[in-house]
Amino acid sequence: MNTAAGVADLKLACQPGKEGNLLVFSYKVENLGTVETYVMDAVASVDGESGTSTPDPQSVVVLAGPGEDATVGKFMAPLPTDRRVARPIVPLARRLAPGEILQGQIEIPLPFAEGSPYFADLPLRRYEVVELKGVFFTIGYWAAGVDGLAASPVDDAPDFFNVVTRNTLRSARRVTQRFPTHSLQLLKRTDQFPRA
Repeated sequence: MNTAAGVADLKLACQPGKEGNLLVFSYKVENLGTVETYVMDAVASVDGESGTSTPDPQSVVVLAGPGEDATVGKFMAPLPTDRRVARPIVPLARRLAPGEILQGQIEIPLPFAEGSPYFADLPLRRYEVVELKGVFFTIGYWAAGVDGLAASPVDDAPDFFNVVTRNTLRSARRVTQRFPTHSLQLLKRTDQFPRA
């Protein structure tokens, strides 16, 4: 194991809530470690008309599980198993130096449904409704100096970085905070949607 991974120490604090027809997760990530980290904060969204790419900080992953919980946040989505993927969708990241704090907010429209950048929404009848006992709010990150990490600023969005490592998916780490829920339902996909 690379020793740099041992000094990456992120603290996640999240305040979930509901505003109208939205589930809202206000959060902050603090770098308590001694190395820079690159915190996943958006997915590149391409405008169909102009072809320009811009960061979409509201792009999130929602998965059923583990158990009777759901996992929601900004992290590397599991790869599809029903097709070959030429290149994984890698979230854009923000650099977080030791001692720095990143604040953000995710808004998810209700009904709360599984989703990933790899999959379009299904017709309503192709979901099953499940009762949730809790939600794991999750933020992904990479630690500098691990697995040959290289980070380059995104054109026209210099606060964001493209991160590449020898194995970008496997070198990604997560910080998580669990919240118990009452009367929260999830629309669980019935297709070949990967959850692990």
